[in-house]
Amino acid sequence: MALGAYYLASFLFQLPSNLVLKTTRPRYWLSAVMFSWSLATMSTALVQNAAQLVLCRFVFGAVQAGYVSGCLYYISYWYPREQVRRRIGFFFASAGIGGILVGPLCSSLSLVDLQTARSWQLIFLVIGLISLCWSLLGPFLLHDYPDTATFITDEERALITRIMACQNTVASDQRISRRQVVLALSDYKIMLWTIIDFCANAATQVNGLFGPTIIAGQGYPPHIAQALSALTNLMAFCGMASIAFIARVVGGSAHAIVISNLITIAGFVLALGASAGEYRLAALFLFSFASPQPAAHGPAWAIANMQGGTKPAMAAAITSAVGGLGPLATAFVYRDRDSPRFAFGHGVCLGMTFLCLVTTVVLRMALARENRRRDRARRDISGLSSCDILDLADNHPDFRYKL
Repeated sequence: MALGAYYLASFLFQLPSNLVLKTTRPRYWLSAVMFSWSLATMSTALVQNAAQLVLCRFVFGAVQAGYVSGCLYYISYWYPREQVRRRIGFFFASAGIGGILVGPLCSSLSLVDLQTARSWQLIFLVIGLISLCWSLLGPFLLHDYPDTATFITDEERALITRIMACQNTVASDQRISRRQVVLALSDYKIMLWTIIDFCANAATQVNGLFGPTIIAGQGYPPHIAQALSALTNLMAFCGMASIAFIARVVGGSAHAIVISNLITIAGFVLALGASAGEYRLAALFLFSFASPQPAAHGPAWAIANMQGGTKPAMAAAITSAVGGLGPLATAFVYRDRDSPRFAFGHGVCLGMTFLCLVTTVVLRMALARENRRRDRARRDISGLSSCDILDLADNHPDFRYKL
């Protein structure tokens, strides 16, 4: 119930949060989001019953809803399409770093026995306090837009502004285009990216939500399992940090997603067929490395193929909101009674990974076909006003989708 409340709130508030981000200064909004979820995390340590826990998780989901999608949109303020993928890869890889650090920390805190607080309460308090301190630094460390940043020279600012203007992305323009909102809501490509993100997040969270549980199911004590989960998070970090390199080597995000899906499928097949705990543990490491890559490739691929001031914000929010429900599906398929093989959960995630692969292939074919169509027949937009041309977003005849 508490997990469902969290994901429901996260789904409901992501799009409104990104629209607020569009009309406010990012340094303050993103810092406020982080500050709010820190308080919600610390408040969870005070719950006394199930109803209070559900309320705390709902509030946590609501206040942190716009952070990931907001950061994706914020990154698109600063970097041209060709460079977005690497930066988004680093952003998602930071979650792996967090997992590497948090696993041993939580394992250590679980052994602390205080008269004034139980170990689980101490975990929520400490983790919340760490993020609270970082949120207070946000307004001083972040800069809103390239064209207003003070840490770059006038020449650098002019260059960045010119590059971003050429791809119809002027971050400091806080106008919300209704036409781009409609385009985003009716764009089938965004729906396909959403399916990719949903399936990828479902498989990714096998490690995030159930890594320690699966490890413990192989006979390890809970605190050892929690500590060993740092190694699976290290694998996830390596996978996400390398997405730009992998995409460049294999020729684009679509090919990279397909390859990582195939490796993930191999990991789940190994987990389903293995009879020894060592092989199931090896399978966990295998899909911990590969499964997070589509979860980073997908949003990066989507943002790199969005243009305009409003449509990227909508795309980031929609894919992140619906895609973020993937872990909710995962949460109900890994059941304690299935330990240690967890065949039902692995089977469901195997199916989702296959759906992710098929959707990726279909989307790449659709983007390639649209590029060929625009190469053959150039649309005349000479009769449109400058605002109408801006609102074409990625439907501009000179725009070509990245595969």
